Formats: sequence, C-alpha cells, structure tokens
Amino acid sequence: MKTFDLALGSWLAAALAACGASSPPAQSATATTVAVDASTAGETTSSEPAPSPEFLAGIKAFDGGDFAQARTSFEAAAKKDRGNYEALYNLGLACEKLEDKAAAERAYKAALEVKPDLETAAADLCALLIDEGRTEEAIAVARAGLAKHPGSGVLRENLGVALAARGQQDQALRELEEAARIAPDQAMFHLTLAHWLNAWHAPGGAAHLETVLGLAKDDYAMIASVGYEYRMGGEYDACVKTFDRAIAIKDGGEVRTERALCRLGLKDDRGTLDDLMAAVASDPTYPQAHYYLAGRLALAKRLKEAAAEYTKYLDLAPAGSLAKPARERLNAVKEAMAKERGGPSKKQ
Repeated sequence: MKTFDLALGSWLAAALAACGASSPPAQSATATTVAVDASTAGETTSSEPAPSPEFLAGIKAFDGGDFAQARTSFEAAAKKDRGNYEALYNLGLACEKLEDKAAAERAYKAALEVKPDLETAAADLCALLIDEGRTEEAIAVARAGLAKHPGSGVLRENLGVALAARGQQDQALRELEEAARIAPDQAMFHLTLAHWLNAWHAPGGAAHLETVLGLAKDDYAMIASVGYEYRMGGEYDACVKTFDRAIAIKDGGEVRTERALCRLGLKDDRGTLDDLMAAVASDPTYPQAHYYLAGRLALAKRLKEAAAEYTKYLDLAPAGSLAKPARERLNAVKEAMAKERGGPSKKQ
C-alpha cells in the first residue's frame, strides 16, 4: 500500500512484527509454543501423553534463539508422531524465524489438517499469506478459522487487513473494529485500525492512537509507531508530543527525523532544522535524515552544505526510495552553485 517519504524504521518494523510491503501486517499469534514450555512440560495429566524428548529439545532450542536446531527437533518430533499438531505448529514458527516461508506454510497447513480448530496455526498461516500478498487465500483461511472461533480477535484483524488490501473498505472496517472490540487491551489491534482509517482518510484514527499510547507504557517501538501514524493522519501536534515521549526513552536518528517532519507540518522551521541536525549527529548512517536536512539547507541557500547532505544520502542509500529525487535535487543545487560562481555545473 505505501512507500511513504520516510522508510519504515527499525522501531516500526519491530512494532509491526515483520511488516510486509505496506501496512501493519496481519497479527500473528504471540505464543512461542502451543501448550507447553520447558519449565512445565513434564507436568501432564493422565489423559495427555508426555511430550517427546524431540519436542522438548525443540522448545529449548527455540527459546534459546537456535531456530535451526528447533526446526530439526520439531521435524523429528512430527516424524515420530504424525498426529503431533503442536510439533507441526512450532515447526512453522521455527521456519518463519529462519525466513523459510514455504516450509512454514506447509507446517501450519499440516497442523491444521491434524487439528482443524487450531486457532494459532490459522492465525499465523493467514498472516504469512497476507505478508506474501496472497489475500484470497488469507481470507479463506481466516474465515475457516472464524467459523470455529468467532470470538477470535486475531483472526478478525487478519481478515480485516486482507480485506483492506483488496480495497473492500466497509467489510474490512467491520472486522478491524470487531477485533478491537473483542480485545480492547491489544494495542496492535488499535494501531492497525488507526492505520487503515488514516489510509482511507476516514475519521476516528486519533482516538485509537490515544488508546495505544495508554497501553504502550514504555514500549519504544509502539510509541514511535503511534507518532508515525499521527503524522500520516496530519495530527502534527500530537505527533511531536508522541515523539517527545519516544525520544525520552531512546534518542536516535529515526525518531529525530520523524519529529522533524512533524514539526515541519506545524511550520516550525527552527525546530525542524534543529531535529534534523541532531538526527545526523546522533546517527550519521541513517540516510533519510541527510535527505531531509539537505532540503532544509537548500531552502536556506546553504547550497554547499545541502549538496554534501544529498551526496551523503546517495552514498548511504544509492537505491533507496528517495534516491531519484535526491539526485535531481543534488543536480539542481549544483546548478545553483554554478550560477553563483558564473560557471557550468557538473551533473550526477
């Protein structure tokens, strides 16, 4: 859906949990495992078989961040017991961590074949399909899951995102609002809804962003994401205040650049320039800060400095989303400098 002027920052990617190309992605289930963890796995009831050693090894490896070993262990557990839907589901999680989406898809589908009402597998499969742009399939998975779990907020949200990606605004809005109603304490549901309301230029997004801020506490990524959405909605004063809060937690080039763009919306030229100068000072490797700083310097007729900043952006991101306008503006700055000197310019 979007390639905004400012590329999605690391804080936004973290908040949106593996964002795809455009929007807050479908919300995946957050559980690491379906039913057990390493500390309680040995505690079973008389009706439950004890978890296999392979399954327990997979949990331990996953929780330790060794996803390759987790995959191997869960594969062994699933091979040992073809009906072990927990192993299949966790195999899908491990494969996603390894960015093997095809294997993750197969694992989630296998888990659903064994246990068709497994909500977590349906939610993660739906999220994966949305992330790959396969919205028709995602909608089918979400609706099948909702037939068994009509009160599932995560499946409602996934369905809403898939419908929104297809341009079915009214249906999408109903699902996204229902997700937020079902689970009002889930910040991501409100953030997703606010995002799409902004994208549709519809009212109401700000109220959901306020809700997110009340739930976010000191979640840096979530707070910064709210500030970003305030900017997308043209709520520049709220945007500045939100990035004030984020910067108080952790200063950096991305959040400084975002606050600068919010201040630009408020026509606060001094504040905009100050934030951009602070952004390049705090993180010289963040390309967008150099691009926007160059623009402000060019407006102030500080052409040599502007040229240096455009050049820095192109050095850092030669194929970035702003590379084309950066080259065009650098050439324009060079031409202006040449006119001041009374000689020909050299274009990039």
